[in-house]
Amino acid sequence: MHRSQQPRAGRALTTGWGEGAPGPDAPAPSAGRNAQHRIPADAAAPSRRARGVLAEIALLLVLVLALPPLLIGGTPAETVARRFLQALVDGNVATVQEHLSAPGDALDLALAPEVVAATGARIEGFTLLATRIEDGRAEVHVRLRVGGRSLTTTLHLELRREGSWPRPTWALVPLTLPTVQVGIPVGSSELRLNGRSVTVPADRRPHGTAGLGIITLRVLPGLYEIQAPPRDARLEPVPTRINVPPLLSPWTSVPLQAGYALTDTGREQLVEALRGSLAQCLRSDSPRPVGCPLDAAAALGRSGSWELVVDPEVRVSRGWMGTFTVYALGGVAEFTVPAAEGQAPRTHRVLIDARAVGLLDRDGELSTSWST
Repeated sequence: MHRSQQPRAGRALTTGWGEGAPGPDAPAPSAGRNAQHRIPADAAAPSRRARGVLAEIALLLVLVLALPPLLIGGTPAETVARRFLQALVDGNVATVQEHLSAPGDALDLALAPEVVAATGARIEGFTLLATRIEDGRAEVHVRLRVGGRSLTTTLHLELRREGSWPRPTWALVPLTLPTVQVGIPVGSSELRLNGRSVTVPADRRPHGTAGLGIITLRVLPGLYEIQAPPRDARLEPVPTRINVPPLLSPWTSVPLQAGYALTDTGREQLVEALRGSLAQCLRSDSPRPVGCPLDAAAALGRSGSWELVVDPEVRVSRGWMGTFTVYALGGVAEFTVPAAEGQAPRTHRVLIDARAVGLLDRDGELSTSWST
């Protein structure tokens, strides 16, 4: 027969997880210099978390640096080229100027945002054709489109290390824009470019006393109209136009003229100025007055008097670089040498077929001089 089993109080089991206490059967910790200290399991957690954070940062940097070119398409060099070309199409002058070489003697009047916005036949699109990369340099071949025509050009880039960021980046080699040479009236303080008024810097205005002087403008591809500002009733501005081809490389135009044409009032003033000059010549007692269209060669060495017999016909036409050519045609003058002792007076007849040049001087006055 079995003895009946009486219930006994149970003994609690220790797992070692609660309150940090070891179980009853765990060996006692050793004492002394050779004792081994146990590192709690959660002591290594901060270093693991730090490594995880660094890994996440590295991944984020890879995404930031690598994804934009991948999303846009192409290599980083092509991305830089595309951003510049898009700024060109959009007329973003500030961005375009960041990638230009120094202007040298050229003026940037035509790069004013209001002038660029008013420019016709601008570059309206582009296509990246091919990219060649070698030894830290890249060439991006591009087709630029304007209306129904297009031209190809090449953008040059190079790897650079700038600032404190050690990673090299692609940068455009500074571009040289096309230039336009234009003659404007000497002393002109302003011009009109595509209908917009721009100021010519005082130290860059053409030198000289009369006529036109050359200045050089840096321009973006497109259609430009350039003219001198309105002046007075004698003169009418004559605009000059040029279509700059879709190039992003050195190119320059032949000299253009942005001068004035004479109105009827101006033509009459110039004719009167020429007749006044001829009258001054006729008051001379020399058979060959200096700077005059009169020459009585047979009477050289003798003094006498001039008389206009037939009034010349005066015609005015426009010349080159702000000059006006004035013709005095079909006139007749006589030079008479007074009678000498034992001789009768002698008269020498001279034909007047001459040319004069009229110029607008720095003060806005029309002056004439005979071509002798």
